[in-house]
Amino acid sequence: MTSERLPRHSIGLAEVVQGAHPSYAAIAGLLLCLSFGSVGIAPSIVTLAWLALVTPSLVVIDLRLRRLPNVLVVPGLGAMLIDGGWAGVASGELAVNALVTTTIVTAVMLVLNLVGGLGMGDVKLSVVMTGCLSLVSPLLAVSALMLAFFLGGGYSAALLLRRRAQRRRRIAFGPLLLCAFWTVVVLNALTGIWRASVT
Repeated sequence: MTSERLPRHSIGLAEVVQGAHPSYAAIAGLLLCLSFGSVGIAPSIVTLAWLALVTPSLVVIDLRLRRLPNVLVVPGLGAMLIDGGWAGVASGELAVNALVTTTIVTAVMLVLNLVGGLGMGDVKLSVVMTGCLSLVSPLLAVSALMLAFFLGGGYSAALLLRRRAQRRRRIAFGPLLLCAFWTVVVLNALTGIWRASVT
């Protein structure tokens, strides 16, 4: 979907924009609509909007280079903090459940990084996803991660069955994380529509 291969040095915003395809705008627009349909104008929408904008680029870059550039992931951490502050102001209290869920997930993902199971880009993206979804429901955040690991396990098993000689090959986990994330967002939106229709 990109016209030329992105460089292997540190990927900046200019390289991301240069490697973008016009279809990214349509995909991002669809994801933005899904975001608003899922949570409306409420805490977590800032992070959802950011992830909607960067998801197409993150998927393509990770598939091609096995990297999730900081220029696309780190601002999501800032968006997550904005949403957390918004939730605190709106409710008058700290979003404890979201904070605890995000802290636990961060610790688990860092351990997986230390043992060589995940790259730091995957860890940071997981934290952004968890911080976002846990403001809606900690169950949604955990469900998204469980689905991502389930998809990753299935994909890895399929690769091993087809190419036994490449057992040490690392898969691009970012697209699986994002696929699981947006699946949960869509399911949350559909659940909201169903609840509205039966009340």
